[in-house]
Amino acid sequence: MTRKTRALIGNIGRYLGLIVFSIVLIFPFLWMISTSFKPGNEIFTKIPRWIPKQPTVENYRFMLSRTTYPVYYLNTLKVSIITTVFALVISVFAGYSLSRFRFRGRGALGVLIIAYSTFSLPFSTWMLKGYFDTIPVSLEEAAIIDGCRRSQVLFRIILPLSAPGLVAVAMFTFILGWREYIYALAFTRSENLRLLTVGLALMQGQHGRISWGQIMSGAVLACIPAILVFTILQKYMVQGFTRGAVKE
Repeated sequence: MTRKTRALIGNIGRYLGLIVFSIVLIFPFLWMISTSFKPGNEIFTKIPRWIPKQPTVENYRFMLSRTTYPVYYLNTLKVSIITTVFALVISVFAGYSLSRFRFRGRGALGVLIIAYSTFSLPFSTWMLKGYFDTIPVSLEEAAIIDGCRRSQVLFRIILPLSAPGLVAVAMFTFILGWREYIYALAFTRSENLRLLTVGLALMQGQHGRISWGQIMSGAVLACIPAILVFTILQKYMVQGFTRGAVKE
């Protein structure tokens, strides 16, 4: 067997593996969409059907007009956007400080916030720090010699050059805030303050039974903002994450 044949077989194997892996990942999402358009009598059948015999939008209509789902949706959108802005502003200054200034405990601080924290701000700070490290210090030194203050250097030079990293951080923070469950469950008791993750979970069995068509329609709608954010910003994602990889 020639080297070219072995390489071809290897590539075919890799692509087949990726195809199978992709099908496994996308199957629940496609089934969720299919179920959301099914009437109740078509959800549980002996022979599952991908395409409903009598597709309906009643599940969506019910969720949007006869439940507090729109309130959950709006609450989650507000929380995710505010969290993204807040985390982005703080992580820019924190990441820049870790990248450019030397102080006692600087290295340990970065390691501890990654090891002991799992939420958006520590990760965003450390990722932006890695991204700022890739920008030559000579650009800042030249700007300072020309009379720029440190704040002007940050806003006029560093941030424009860091656009992919900022976009990647914003996308990560938004999606993390959009799908967050533990804080939403622990800190909200009022119906008018609940978020989507908790609201959908509590809707299961709310009327003595689980209306899977309605739950699935709510889940489909809940996926839309995250998908839109990823679709619009995904071209910046790889560059932002790779250049902002943690390194010393």
